[in-house]
Amino acid sequence: MKILKNSEKFSVFKAKDKKKKIFILKIANKKPEKIFREINLIKKLCASSVFFKKTMPEILDYGYFKKGLFKSKGFYKQKYIAGLTFSQLIKNKNISKKESKVLTESLFKKFIDVVRNSQIEKKNKSISIIKKLIFKEYKNFSSKYLFSNLEKSKNIYINGKKYKNINYYLKKIFDKKKIKKLDSKNYFLSKLGHWNFHGGNIIFPQKKNYQKFYLIDPDATWSLNDPFFSLARFIYTYPHDTMEYNKYFISSDDLKNIQKKNKLNFNIGNLWEKNTLKNYKLIFSQFDKNNFMLKELNEEEHIRLNLSLILCFIRGINSNFEIKINFLNNENLKFQNKGIYLYLLTILKLEYFSKN
Repeated sequence: MKILKNSEKFSVFKAKDKKKKIFILKIANKKPEKIFREINLIKKLCASSVFFKKTMPEILDYGYFKKGLFKSKGFYKQKYIAGLTFSQLIKNKNISKKESKVLTESLFKKFIDVVRNSQIEKKNKSISIIKKLIFKEYKNFSSKYLFSNLEKSKNIYINGKKYKNINYYLKKIFDKKKIKKLDSKNYFLSKLGHWNFHGGNIIFPQKKNYQKFYLIDPDATWSLNDPFFSLARFIYTYPHDTMEYNKYFISSDDLKNIQKKNKLNFNIGNLWEKNTLKNYKLIFSQFDKNNFMLKELNEEEHIRLNLSLILCFIRGINSNFEIKINFLNNENLKFQNKGIYLYLLTILKLEYFSKN
């Protein structure tokens, strides 16, 4: 048995049965009902469309452990898919920019079709519900150590440019006429979605065949959300992987002049190799108006994707919160902290959204 992933919530193993057939074993480390919600979601998704039936690996078995180290913990066994994830392909030095674009564009178009064909709940004030979800996540992180002081600051400098705090941008975005107009116009929320199309959950079993892929690990925590949240998670692949593989750094003058009441001044940068960064930027440049992905969306879909990205980023600040600051060297005080990194990145994106 080989451990593939271990977190506070889940442990994932690669194992073999008595016939030496490989399978995936996923265990809920805390609440067993979480794993059963995920099982039910996989079943519902497979029953809802041909797309999910073809792309989600079969569940072989599930239940509770009756004895041993994992006694009373929930689990499921799933068919093992050998191959490379989308993130692994993007990080591969041998994949060209052209191949990256073909791969990304192909996935994006397929995901748009899935999102557009989601089962929609007829609930009024869809934007209002998304707003509540966003401000719920905002409230969770803004009172925490490290972030409360940042949110009290009127101005935050990032890479030499002046920005406002997150609360300022959120209020500005939800005051926009086009967003208020959309709130009274259409229903677009769903109870059913994968909600987790990030690059580590997309597996390609064959090299150079980007038409065939599998999806794993749906997010079963949502009872209602915009289907475009799944697409936002795909775009979120870049910051997710940058934090996952510690390919970023932060520096701040405040650490050098801690006794002085200076303006909050941060610099953020990446530690990716040049070719890998080009591939990731191809995905994450959706904020560029000329990006091929935006050309696939109408105005309403563009707004919904942006709001889903906001929810995705702010939720990410909560899920990546850590008190520890990891210093990379002693001289220029470069450090890593996932929550702070994502907080600063969120400000950059919110500032863009507030102007467009």
